[in-house]
Amino acid sequence: MRFSYKPIVERFKIPRPTLIEWKKRVLTDPKNWRVEHLEYLQNQVQLENQTIVELSNMGINCEEIFIFSICIYLEGKSKFMPLGELKKLLKDFAYTEQNSVEFRHDFAKDIWKIELDDGSKRFIADYKRLYDLLDSMTSFQYFVLFMLVSNFVQNIKKKIDLGERCGIIGKTWQELHSLQKEFSKKSIKSKFSKILVHS
Repeated sequence: MRFSYKPIVERFKIPRPTLIEWKKRVLTDPKNWRVEHLEYLQNQVQLENQTIVELSNMGINCEEIFIFSICIYLEGKSKFMPLGELKKLLKDFAYTEQNSVEFRHDFAKDIWKIELDDGSKRFIADYKRLYDLLDSMTSFQYFVLFMLVSNFVQNIKKKIDLGERCGIIGKTWQELHSLQKEFSKKSIKSKFSKILVHS
């Protein structure tokens, strides 16, 4: 059977020559850890691809990806976290205190746009829809979605280097405008086309 290195190279950033060297050991030394690791990586890529198909049937939309990714970005997270930890982060993020000038920018208004009905004139982010989506997923579906979002966020961090400053406070109008463009519906549709609901 023909073996393609490309999916593993793209997903795990392992150089092709290294994979070729590992593959050579399949016949000569089948119990070598490299052989077993290569098989594990192949299985992982296949399982992730199958899971992406499952995610595409779950009705995920741009707004859910937007809140997920902007929360991860502004809170300075990149490593995988358990679902309970993410849900707490999302809720805290949704109820961020908004008493500085940065929250007057259109980008901030795109994030915190649901007015509380308690007379406080405060706004929160729409995290509850994302909660419902995450609660409907298996552990592996959640893992794959988290990694897709994390990769999206890391690519934005490479383009817009804001250092270690978390949150929206302290960001300039120009930085917020750049982030608005990177986290736009158009950008999300382009990067998540395999899993989003097509309308």
